Amino acid sequence: MADGSTRERFAGDLFLDLADKGWLVVEPGEAERVVAELLRTLDVVRSRVRRLEVSRRLREAPGEDVAPDVAQFAVDTVFAEQVTAGTWERALVELPKYVEAFRIAARNAERTPRR
Repeated sequence: MADGSTRERFAGDLFLDLADKGWLVVEPGEAERVVAELLRTLDVVRSRVRRLEVSRRLREAPGEDVAPDVAQFAVDTVFAEQVTAGTWERALVELPKYVEAFRIAARNAERTPRR
């Protein structure tokens, strides 16, 4: 996308389409390793998104009695959010597509005759 959107950084729909058509084939053991790594990555992304949500709530909270470490957390998170430009939220949508695609790809390998 020419507007600078992060959509081009992910290909979840493409992977799902390839897997659904049987064009993405991955040996089950390899697929399990990939899925496990994707799930670990998804856990990290969920953690980052929770931090963003907490930071947003902190910035919206009234009052000036904010501890310095809490204020620093909010500042750090705002900076990280600006650098990633919404990538974390998009990753929450896209990573499960990759997981499903690799699960399908493993089933495809089980159905594909070996040569």
